[in-house]
Amino acid sequence: MHVRSSRRAVATGITAALALVGLAATPGQAFNADHGDGLVAEMPQLGTPHVMDGSVQAIIQVGSRIIATGTFTSVSPSGTYADTSDDLVRNGIFAFDAATGVIDPDYDPNLGNGTGNSLATDGTNVFVGGSFGMVGGEKKYKRVVKLNPSGSAMAQFKVTPKSVVNEVGYHDGRLFVGGGFPTLKSRKVVYEIGHLAELDPVRGTPLTSFDLPFTGVYNPSGSNPGKTNVKRFDVSPDGTRLAVIGNFGAVAGQTRSQVAVIDLSGATATLAPFFTNRFDRSHSVCAQAFDTFTRDLDFSPDGSYFVVSTTGAFAGGANNNTLCDTVSRWETGQTGNDPTWVTYTGGDTTYGVAVTGSAVYVGGHMRWENNPFQGDQAGPGAIPREGIAALHPVNGMPFAWNPGRDRGVGAQALYATADGLWVGSDTTLFNNQRRGRIAFLPLAGGATSPSVTTATLPNDLFGATYAEAPTNVLARINAGDAFGTTSSTDGGPSWSGHFGLVSGGLSGFYSSSVDMSGVPSSTPTAVFQRERYGDQDWNLNIPSGTPITVRLYFANQSSSSSSVGDRKFDVTVDGALVLDDFDVVEAAGGHRVAVMASYSTVSDGQVDIDLDGVVGSAFIDAIEILDSSQAGAAGAELQRRPVDATGAPTGPAATVDDVEDWSGVRGGFLLNGDLYYGRTDNNLYRRSFDAATGALGPATQVDLHDDPDNGNRIPFAISSMTGMFFDPETFRIYYTVSGDSRLYYRYFMPRGADTPNPDDTAATEYVGAQTFTADAGGVSFSSAAGLTLAGGRILYGSSDGSLRSVPFSGGRVTGPATVVSGDGTWRFRALFAGEG
Repeated sequence: MHVRSSRRAVATGITAALALVGLAATPGQAFNADHGDGLVAEMPQLGTPHVMDGSVQAIIQVGSRIIATGTFTSVSPSGTYADTSDDLVRNGIFAFDAATGVIDPDYDPNLGNGTGNSLATDGTNVFVGGSFGMVGGEKKYKRVVKLNPSGSAMAQFKVTPKSVVNEVGYHDGRLFVGGGFPTLKSRKVVYEIGHLAELDPVRGTPLTSFDLPFTGVYNPSGSNPGKTNVKRFDVSPDGTRLAVIGNFGAVAGQTRSQVAVIDLSGATATLAPFFTNRFDRSHSVCAQAFDTFTRDLDFSPDGSYFVVSTTGAFAGGANNNTLCDTVSRWETGQTGNDPTWVTYTGGDTTYGVAVTGSAVYVGGHMRWENNPFQGDQAGPGAIPREGIAALHPVNGMPFAWNPGRDRGVGAQALYATADGLWVGSDTTLFNNQRRGRIAFLPLAGGATSPSVTTATLPNDLFGATYAEAPTNVLARINAGDAFGTTSSTDGGPSWSGHFGLVSGGLSGFYSSSVDMSGVPSSTPTAVFQRERYGDQDWNLNIPSGTPITVRLYFANQSSSSSSVGDRKFDVTVDGALVLDDFDVVEAAGGHRVAVMASYSTVSDGQVDIDLDGVVGSAFIDAIEILDSSQAGAAGAELQRRPVDATGAPTGPAATVDDVEDWSGVRGGFLLNGDLYYGRTDNNLYRRSFDAATGALGPATQVDLHDDPDNGNRIPFAISSMTGMFFDPETFRIYYTVSGDSRLYYRYFMPRGADTPNPDDTAATEYVGAQTFTADAGGVSFSSAAGLTLAGGRILYGSSDGSLRSVPFSGGRVTGPATVVSGDGTWRFRALFAGEG
């Protein structure tokens, strides 16, 4: 029998709650059940009892009963929470039927002078750890006790820790206890323990096979200066590893700050090689009020990794590479220093963790996930998740699953069975339903984790071609930049600085993103990051007699003029009033929305453009002058070309679409029938795409969750991308950037199957806020012109027109680049493989 437990502990025998939905209870699995690809339902089940005060700190199932412990003193049957006439006194622990929710009238261990913190079971009896000073009125049972099925203390189990027990855990005949105690007393013998011990589960006597003292403190100035404390631990499902968190600084004389892994596989417990300094003082600027900022941990069902939750207050988040107020994944056998992933709440604590294979469920008083750049507010990328969240175990991104619960201090007890998820907390509303501090979310009726299709070879490759460079551009000016040069996106002339071309006005700078749907796709986003404001006079030399089109570009970004009527000005071109009382917000249809105004005339040798304020100051972002007598560039198109198992072409290119404007596309990939692509407006888009027919659906802008206060966007260089692909192994978007040799990535959560209805508004994708650099294996991607992943290989076009291939696995390039086609045609704005 595999059984392991902590505060959430172990289910054996009959599993919980199926009868609550009218189904018969079925034989259960051990705690940490693997839910396959399933996510639990968002709506809590009816029929669970209410805890009327305090908090629930631990939940387990033993046979047909659920046991809960915590800081409470009163419980009530399911039904109306406000009806207190049927409340029952239960000090720190009670039991109820897993199938019916009926409170056991006889199970009343009555913890006194303290509370219960943790539960474990051997399948019949229950071990309770906490701060209590008596059980059933008897003072001889303190801080840890073994209860028989009726709830009575078992006298043969004799042990008294000197201080609080934070965690108890049982696995295949082995019982572990951890907490603030330096010593244990058993049968009049005092044992020097060092805060974590293995006990004889029958007698309570410490075993000499486990002798690994936890010493020191992570933070000497914290809330318990000088007092070492084991906070939580968890045993791996195979029983070979014990992961531990707390405020300690060393284990068995070796440095281990706040996190350690113990090897239980031998006759004697030893310290495992696992080591990280990410939790020590030199790498942490978390709030000094905490003696430890770790809060909980849990192993995955296969034991290959564990997940740690923390508190600590916002301390710069990703900017400072801290682990304060985060959830992070750690590989059990890792030899490196860093976690597999970290997700930031933006300054809010996460407590309870339950890993089910398909999801990492976390509960706390957090308000957001994917929020690494702001503290106590939603920053760029922040995804709202109030009080509870389900994270993808591969990349830590939140699923669309979002029931919400009253935050309170947090959900301390998350306990997964084969039938669902129990949540114990200190609040009474879950998904707007009244559930008194305990709720059950069934697996039946829940959704599934999004699955993705892996592109294989042979296949068809689709490429968005370059448009021909325009030949009719006479001048391009970035109005807010004096000396700099802004690269063009269409192969035409760059946008130069304004030095020597303007008198009057001042330069302003903005970092927020702009909606560019109202300007040509060839317009670089960078020109809207600067503006020239104030009354100003521009003089541009254009050959006399040339018929010209003057294009003027504006996007209001000043917060003081964000509404219609706040800012108006006049614009004259060669003395003619072309814009009278011009209101950019009104003309563009909103604040931070780009708009272009154009005016045709014939140059007299010098084009004179004057801006004069009427209400507030005048401003302009960019100026472009075109020769009206010449045609512009030829348009771009989407092409298809078949390739073999090596990526080499097996046929000619064929046009799939030449109606859409493909010249502004920047990188793209096909995922579950959706084409994702960037554009020069620095936005990411999604639209359906049938690879067989080439049919395109309407475009939808992907929500990147810009900062709601200032519009700042995650650092994602969309408009400069030269290629992009999604890797189903790592659930990441990989991409390359113009003029840069590196391969970048960010986490990505596909939309769809993780909501019961993939067409509803919750069926959305999420883009990771942070930018990472992949291991490119020495391959330079500076010349990349289109990028895709198929058959375990990155295929990428190049500026020289060749198609190259590199092997790719585990999120890294694993070999050199080779040319698979040198016919000079492989130069694209985006390159993506068909699915399957």
